[in-house]
Amino acid sequence: MSTEKLTFDPFATAPEPSPDLWGRIAQAHLARRTRRRRLRIGGGASAALAVMALALLLPLRAPVTTDWQARAQALEIELRALPPRTVGTDDPAALEAESRLVQIDGALQAAYDRGARPAELVPLWKARSELLSTLLTVRQENVAVTRI
Repeated sequence: MSTEKLTFDPFATAPEPSPDLWGRIAQAHLARRTRRRRLRIGGGASAALAVMALALLLPLRAPVTTDWQARAQALEIELRALPPRTVGTDDPAALEAESRLVQIDGALQAAYDRGARPAELVPLWKARSELLSTLLTVRQENVAVTRI
């Protein structure tokens, strides 16, 4: 191996870069930006796919109250479909059911206002549904319900 002595000449001219140097620099820069963009897009797509797969595999459970709530709504629709009552023909059982229904509606509203959990809401919706069913039966058949 040979060694040669390097000397510094302040007046020497710098070697000329190859004519395609700036083109290669721009091309490398563009390739780097493209690679980063593809990684970001691929990462985002992977994350979105993972979230979708998770949503499909673990479906969100609807609160249990929806069954009783849906039943109560269906009974209300049936009650509204009945012909209007005439004045003075109110059955005491119907009046009691309506009065209790107002109480349960107030309790439901208060529970929702304070953000109650399904464990508290389910019994209220169940009671409301049962009262609506009783009221519907009384109005349809004019049956006198007795309390024991």
